[in-house]
Amino acid sequence: MRNDDTDEIEVPDIPPSPPSYERVEPRYFGVTPHLLVGAIGAAALLAGVALLAGGSVAVGVLLVVAGLFLGALFAEQARRRRDSSLDRAAAGAIDRSLALAGFTRVTVVSWTGAGRRAARLRLEAMGLARERSHVQYELGGAVHTDDEARTSELRARMRELDSEIERRGREAAAAFATAHRRTRAERNAVASTQVRRPWTS
Repeated sequence: MRNDDTDEIEVPDIPPSPPSYERVEPRYFGVTPHLLVGAIGAAALLAGVALLAGGSVAVGVLLVVAGLFLGALFAEQARRRRDSSLDRAAAGAIDRSLALAGFTRVTVVSWTGAGRRAARLRLEAMGLARERSHVQYELGGAVHTDDEARTSELRARMRELDSEIERRGREAAAAFATAHRRTRAERNAVASTQVRRPWTS
């Protein structure tokens, strides 16, 4: 028998929750592959160093090269994954090393370039200063002989030389100031860099 006197119940709309995914990786001896690679790389490196110290050069070199290769492979995987605390520690150390290398490169390039430019400008300023000394000597002679035309010409040349010498001094100081700003900006970028794990649903 059908009963039509049923009550309607409103079901609230519940938004569907996003699906979650879990990546299952194979494990060898209870260790994930990239951790196993890191362990083998460390063991090969230590064994290679021990063999080199013991006199087995050929095998020692091969093991050291293999250890370095496996270590680089582990480091790349650790930077990409950042799953375990070991991954995060290795990735953090690598990131800091890369940031420090970048800071060192920018510092060396900036200050080397500024030093070369300042040295060139100072050589030019020294040449202009020597010319100014000659002009000043000639100006004294022109004043002594009351040669007004020559005196006016030499005074104008001295003003030009003074302006050129001053300009080169400003450019040399500006080159060092630019190198200082670039170094400070790179230092701030390194200090404020934080590697964050990408958000995944």
